[in-house]
Amino acid sequence: MTGGPLAHHEHGDALELVLDRESRRNALSRDLLRALRNAFTNLPEGVRAVVLTGTGPVFSAGADFADLTGTAADLAYDQDLDGACAAIRHCPVPVVAAVAGPCVGAAVELAISCDARFAGSDAWFRVPAVELGLLYNPTSIRRIHATLPRSTVTRLLVFAERFDAEEAVRSGLATHLTDGDPREHALALARTLAQAPHEALTATRALLRHLDDGSFEEAEWQATRTRLLDSPARHAAVAAASARHGTTAP
Repeated sequence: MTGGPLAHHEHGDALELVLDRESRRNALSRDLLRALRNAFTNLPEGVRAVVLTGTGPVFSAGADFADLTGTAADLAYDQDLDGACAAIRHCPVPVVAAVAGPCVGAAVELAISCDARFAGSDAWFRVPAVELGLLYNPTSIRRIHATLPRSTVTRLLVFAERFDAEEAVRSGLATHLTDGDPREHALALARTLAQAPHEALTATRALLRHLDDGSFEEAEWQATRTRLLDSPARHAAVAAASARHGTTAP
């Protein structure tokens, strides 16, 4: 489905969401951020993984300056960006970003909200907020600080360094470096994840998100683990693994 700032393409159990504003270098307008929030909050039934990509040679140039004023009124933009990133982090299925070309400013936060980030050989990441006289959203910085090494956060936000694809992987900004089109690699991972036991995958991602946020209730998570140990999905997975290895499932 196309026609707006965000295109949708279904690939079996995987959904591809495409930043589709090539004439604006896929800049993140408030309309696009709201479309992202809506898409991740209201996934079609049966979707088990999502791939986030961009149209053309640029993943995203970051915030759309047409939506910024250079005043405190831009807090409204922060709210829309936070809403889109939160929808990605709380998405019930894994989210994989495929980054080709520049990934700048707000788009970096969008990408690192995803579970995996495939960087093409031409990808690069940069957040020039300080050069624009801006203290990046403190709430966002807290989340970035929980996701990336402290040294990477300093280089990204204080020094406004540009990270090429190889350095992005070394520093944690990207999780995979790819030859060729990162989209194909991202879709391949999405298809693999779509076949994994859904409840176990969802619970594991949720636990990691809670740890990122600094909250952990051990009794709650042990109860979740016990429930999944007795689930039909786990029994079926163990039985299948036992059959592959020529043993009998318990």
